[in-house]
Amino acid sequence: MRAAALLLLLGALRAARATSAVPPGAPAAYAVDATTLLNAAERRDREVSHKVLATLRVLPAWAAGRELLLRLELAAPRLHARGKHANAEYRPVESLWDSLPLGVFYAHFERGLVRAAYLDPAEPLDVQNFKRSLLSVLQFQEVEGLVNETDVSGECEVQYETFSEDSFRKIKRGCVCAGWGAADEVRSRRAVRYSLAEGELRELYADELHELGEAAAGAGLKARAFLRLTREQHAPAAPARAASLAAALAALPAALRASPLAAQPPDHLADDEDQVAAPTDEELSAAARDAAGGAPGLGGSLRAARAALLLLAARARLPALLHDGADAEQLAGALAALGLAGGAADHRAAVAFLRLRQRDAPRALAHAYFAALAQAERPHDAAAEDALRLADELADDELRESALLAGAAAAARASPAAAAAAHRLLARSLAACAHDECRRVCLAALGNLRRAEAAELLLRHAAGGGAAAGAALDALDALLTARGALPAACLAPLERAALGAGALEARAAALDLLLRAAAPAPFGLPRVLLALRGAPAELRRLAWQRLRALAAEGEPVRLLLRLLPAELRGWDAQAPGGTSSLLVRELARGAGWRAALESRQVASGALLRRGRVRLLVLSPANRTDDTVTVELWTRGLGALAGGAAEGDAGGEAEEAGAGLALGVGGARLRELPLFRGQAELLGHVWTGTGSEPTPVLRALRPLAGARAALPLLGGAALRYRRAALLAAALDADATVSLWARTARARLALRVALAARAEASARAAWGALAAHAAAELEPRVRVDADLDFYDGVALCVRAHTAAHDHARNVTLTSRLGAPGRRVRRSRATRLPLAGRTLALGAPNDATCRAMGARGD
Repeated sequence: MRAAALLLLLGALRAARATSAVPPGAPAAYAVDATTLLNAAERRDREVSHKVLATLRVLPAWAAGRELLLRLELAAPRLHARGKHANAEYRPVESLWDSLPLGVFYAHFERGLVRAAYLDPAEPLDVQNFKRSLLSVLQFQEVEGLVNETDVSGECEVQYETFSEDSFRKIKRGCVCAGWGAADEVRSRRAVRYSLAEGELRELYADELHELGEAAAGAGLKARAFLRLTREQHAPAAPARAASLAAALAALPAALRASPLAAQPPDHLADDEDQVAAPTDEELSAAARDAAGGAPGLGGSLRAARAALLLLAARARLPALLHDGADAEQLAGALAALGLAGGAADHRAAVAFLRLRQRDAPRALAHAYFAALAQAERPHDAAAEDALRLADELADDELRESALLAGAAAAARASPAAAAAAHRLLARSLAACAHDECRRVCLAALGNLRRAEAAELLLRHAAGGGAAAGAALDALDALLTARGALPAACLAPLERAALGAGALEARAAALDLLLRAAAPAPFGLPRVLLALRGAPAELRRLAWQRLRALAAEGEPVRLLLRLLPAELRGWDAQAPGGTSSLLVRELARGAGWRAALESRQVASGALLRRGRVRLLVLSPANRTDDTVTVELWTRGLGALAGGAAEGDAGGEAEEAGAGLALGVGGARLRELPLFRGQAELLGHVWTGTGSEPTPVLRALRPLAGARAALPLLGGAALRYRRAALLAAALDADATVSLWARTARARLALRVALAARAEASARAAWGALAAHAAAELEPRVRVDADLDFYDGVALCVRAHTAAHDHARNVTLTSRLGAPGRRVRRSRATRLPLAGRTLALGAPNDATCRAMGARGD
């Protein structure tokens, strides 16, 4: 074929294809079929869609060498739509297209690329973008391999592939179109295939597929657009050609203007309003109360998660809910939503209402706000920085701790500059601390920041003693969980801390960190295990249980256990006595996601020293999310259990005490003391404090929201947004009988996940919309029975309740001048069975011997 012939239609082809009987610059006519569809990600039918059918005439206005000016006429465009039946045929629908005159536009091609498009700016922008789509599929370069091009999709990396002399295609990747904004969670595939016959372009087929969100999570959607040009048998008459390019351009219609080929964003792209009706003031107040969920048995529900999503969607109206006449539940819910929003204006409104810089700040509401700010998905730098400043100004130690932890967690999700500034501030504050409690709080805040450069500082404090050492190890644990690895230089200091002479719980935490961090390359672990033979049995017990858990997850540790020296392979080496335990039990699995419950209990003399239970979620990308953490520490309880009061490391007896530490999404919350001293403990026992279910944790956490906007082939603008939120609640109760020398504790963890996704493909001739929702409401209950009448016996039972994974996708279309509507909806509900988790044969035997209640 002649290169000039293809310049007319799709750009020049390589010389290897140059055999054709078509005269240069011959006019042609093509039938146009431009189709746009929206659907659920996993479905192949029952979509909503529309077509624009037309005729495109391609006429040469001027040509010279490898340059070409084409006159293009878009004739008889008609909108077509399907009826309510999914298999109905497409029928013409009255629309904007019917009122448009013959669509004449021009394009200047050079070496197969469109150098300028000449469009009428008075036409609707979507019509202009439709014409840009037609020009984009007609441009083609004489290259093989990767090149960069700009077309209706923006700047793209284009791969050219040749199948035969009559068939070739181009594949577009990484397209970025200026002015259209973000493209979060969008996976796009774009390709154009060309078919030739006897040197003529007979057909081209351009196809775009955009996958929106996570299909496996139930809220995934997809948009598809394709454009087909099929050559008609009869060609239009050839017009007279201009003598030069300048003459041809001078003769263009006066209304046409040179325009870029990239799609231009429509005005409605900036609209930020939801497609559902805005809630009334009464509905917003009720949603704030539901989101708070403060009473026992409430919170951690789908009702709370839905309410929080509603509040975040109406964040601009939240300050109006903060007034002295509002009840505590409304205030708590509104402040939590402002904290989750994390904007500079949101933070100013909350701080002004709470009067945080005054002495009469409402402490409970302030703690609720800071706990929510720590979960903000994209906090503004100003909010994080001001929270850290507040921590320096507040006189109340508990409020100072909440502010510092929240500011650090927010800075970790803000800009890199804000995170670096927070790290410098916390390092200075830590250096200025005069007592252990101050150091504990600063180290916990560094853990919330989760920056790798803090590892060396944390290790220095982990080598010390007291509460600061435990906080430093917890911070390193948070760093390992968030990043999946610790700097290699951490392994040797952790080994020294694990094998040293510190407190049992600190050594256990260091040992656990060492085993997990070294698991990908566990070459030095046999040396550690050999050194542990002289360590307390509780440490050896924890080490082997962690290694077995790691071996179930990774081949390096499995291989290590098979290659251990003989002295480490025996039953006496791998099954030491003691009551400490480490268990990992899978709660659920599906679509590449996993949920697991991890329990690490460090005991001394059969009495708990430090216990931690974590709900972990592992993504398909093998990233671990520390969803909820509950940690309990005790001291000096040996005398109450009928034994000697144990010391921290074999030294003086300790004062009785206990505390609770909570974390959500890897962000640690302020520590809650339970009692200090034996007298306070006995007072709680005699009065029955905590014998009824008591709220311990109420948390709301946004999850990976996404927004996207991009042009579709065929002129429509695609918008996508997704919001997801997790609501968690923990209630606990405990009873102690000093007469029977028994105790019973119950933990009820409720978690709810609500995800919403919206997509729309809007154009001047109609709109397609899709709404997807996915909801999940699991429950976990842990019962513990303790008998310390003659020795100590502990029975623990863990259960998950049956629940459903509910999904719904609703598709709608409103097309043409009459606003013709179609609605399709599909709901599914996947039942998930409840389970009793196996916690090991010794625990089961203890439960049978005690006859512990399972209700």
